[in-house]
Amino acid sequence: MTDAPEIDGMDSYPVSSANFPPDFLDFLKTNHIDPRIYDMHHKLPRYVRILNHTHLSPSQTRHLIDHIQTEANCPVTPVAGIPGFLAIADHSLRLSQLAANKQKQIVGIDVSSGIAVLALSVEPGDNVLDLCCAPGAKLLYLAELVASKEGSNKKGSVTGVDIAPHRAATCRGIITKYAGQNKGHVRIYIDDGTTFDAKAPPSYWWDPAMVQAKMKETSSQGMSKRHMRRQQGVPWFAAHLLSTPYAIGGTDLYDRVLVDAECTHDGSLAHILKYKNWGWDQLETQVVGMERPSSVPVLQSRLLENGWRLLRPGGILVYSTCSLSRNQNELVLAGFLNRHAEDEACVEPIDGLRRFDLENSEANVNGQRERVGAVVASPIWSPQTEAEWLEYGLGDKRHLFARMQNAARFDPLVSNTSGMFIARIRKLRHSCKQFEQEELVPF
Repeated sequence: MTDAPEIDGMDSYPVSSANFPPDFLDFLKTNHIDPRIYDMHHKLPRYVRILNHTHLSPSQTRHLIDHIQTEANCPVTPVAGIPGFLAIADHSLRLSQLAANKQKQIVGIDVSSGIAVLALSVEPGDNVLDLCCAPGAKLLYLAELVASKEGSNKKGSVTGVDIAPHRAATCRGIITKYAGQNKGHVRIYIDDGTTFDAKAPPSYWWDPAMVQAKMKETSSQGMSKRHMRRQQGVPWFAAHLLSTPYAIGGTDLYDRVLVDAECTHDGSLAHILKYKNWGWDQLETQVVGMERPSSVPVLQSRLLENGWRLLRPGGILVYSTCSLSRNQNELVLAGFLNRHAEDEACVEPIDGLRRFDLENSEANVNGQRERVGAVVASPIWSPQTEAEWLEYGLGDKRHLFARMQNAARFDPLVSNTSGMFIARIRKLRHSCKQFEQEELVPF
């Protein structure tokens, strides 16, 4: 959950790490996170996504960009390799000021979140599960991607899950406002992502004639609609055809699963910025208080495992966080790979990364890559010395890090984005092995 909703008036306040409370600075130090990332917030562009960009001709897209640029009074450029994304140079600009936003032509979303969605390689007609769907920008994007091409008889669905009613309501608001006809592909459950069990909608859930035939067949077996709904669970929000007993009675696993897991949000510069207004004391309480740094990786491990259980063989799961903590990223992934052998789970290259302008980026004095007008991904973290391998108890687990080399980090100091970790995992085969809760932990 990484896309912080825009809050008017907040972007005019710069963030300085000097203002952070001691406990948060200790958290950053313990997790090897450079406090200077928060000084990058106003140096980064503001990213937006063109809604249904594939429906626009090149000339229509150019006209839209020119119009936004005129209103914004600053450069607006397409993001290289990330279709439909634009970078607005003035980060302080409020999207509510733009006619394109009012007319529902663009929506705010960080490009790193867009990469997490694109890493799923969603095809029209896919059934996708977004296991931690708030605040809804990625859910909206997925709804657009599963929508069928004209003339196709295969229609996809997006199932969003969030445990908090107010966050689910935020998702519903975004879908209702921006999704248009794609809203008919979305259903939202208020449920615990670690135990959520509703399967993908069955084939032809969108065909009224098929639904009616299946309902007659069920009725003939003596089962009432009310009994079926009570037995299967009803979405909190869904279009009519996605809330029928037939639609919610599916038994198939999902084609794609996104686990954009709950985290400490330390990589989300916009999220940390909120506490400038809300009070730094709340930053201590909500981000690093109540043992969150130690409890969150366990929650993430359980979310990841449940998402994997609901994914079909051959399908793709993307695990992502907006944290730069190795405890919430590489060590969670290492724990997962330790539970799932190489012939079951494969961390694949992220397609979008191949198109990034890495060759023209120059290494800086720290051995990192400078931003040269493109989004730049950094390698994953792994222990660099024998002492570090032993410190993390990973001395005999080096093969796990070799397996995850295709995952990627986005460090605001070099990435030109907010902080993010993304791993694309292919399910090669299904395993019936059951894990006890105490086994679902990171290293």
